[in-house]
Amino acid sequence: MRHKKSVMRSFMMVTQLGISVMVPVFVCILAGYYIDRYAGTKLTLLFMVLGFLAGGANAYKLAKATLAMNEREERVEDQKERVERQVEAGPKVHKPKQPSRVKGHDDEKLS
Repeated sequence: MRHKKSVMRSFMMVTQLGISVMVPVFVCILAGYYIDRYAGTKLTLLFMVLGFLAGGANAYKLAKATLAMNEREERVEDQKERVERQVEAGPKVHKPKQPSRVKGHDDEKLS
């Protein structure tokens, strides 16, 4: 079950990464094009670079958050498995400590 979940999560992460990188780039290129068209400047290249930087920042934040979430869920699942294994093993029997059979005066002879 863990494998299927991680494959789907990876697929969703790749899809989200692609979208989160492409959207800022296209929006910035479009904004640069319209500014160039109406103001007569040459800012499309600058806006494209800003779009790539914004997309990279989005991708970094998304990947970092997704990896942290995966680690948290794996820790919780591992803890649940440990608890289940302890319950299946049953309670451990603890024997009380037996009193010593060695007398007090024998300790003096041994040293």
